[in-house]
Amino acid sequence: MRHRSLLISEFLRVYVMSVAECLLDLAFVVDSSGSIIYKGQTNWDTALQFVANFSRQFIIGPDNVRIAFVIFSTTAKVEWGLTRYHKKRQLINAIRNVRYLGDKTNLNDALYVIRTQVFATSRGARPNATKAAIILTDGEDDVPVPGTQLTLQNATACKNAEIRLIAIGISNVVNRNRLLQIVSAPSDYHAVDEYNTLPTIVAQLQPRDICFPTPPPPTPAPVPVPSNVLHFVCSTHK
Repeated sequence: MRHRSLLISEFLRVYVMSVAECLLDLAFVVDSSGSIIYKGQTNWDTALQFVANFSRQFIIGPDNVRIAFVIFSTTAKVEWGLTRYHKKRQLINAIRNVRYLGDKTNLNDALYVIRTQVFATSRGARPNATKAAIILTDGEDDVPVPGTQLTLQNATACKNAEIRLIAIGISNVVNRNRLLQIVSAPSDYHAVDEYNTLPTIVAQLQPRDICFPTPPPPTPAPVPVPSNVLHFVCSTHK
């Protein structure tokens, strides 16, 4: 029993150290389209509470984690940038008070905004920080038209700028295949059936996984084929 307690203590110590050492610029990109309230009157508040609870796990500060908030409906809007809040209490209070918009689902514009405004060095983004954006959406983007290629192009531009794109699809009407094209890796897509089950994502998406993403495995080197085998293969097709 004592050994188990020591192991747990050591795990927590390492975990806290790793999160404390996290240099992260993070943007929440939150869908505020008409379908959210249509599916449930409390869904918007539930989404904000999820963002607030998730943000609590980080050490907020100018030398640690900084969090921006982008909202999108017919257009996208930066509620605040990375340099606005350096105290966790103020940040959480701001998240809880973001106003719901309604209308369309302009993820295309939101992706453009986070790259050109939120993560621009001229707006305070740190060149040496990990950059990530967590997208919450309950439908398919539809501006200027449903299935627009502009969204995928803006997602590619974000990834080329080393912004890791993570998506949480809420409800069974999201276009899973499209979101898989948007995210940085298949493991960066998460799904829940409804807003009330958003807390289950916390177990899947830990702060340390965002601060210190696991690099993809190296591509294996091609295995050389002996020349006599090549000769044999070629000779059989004469």
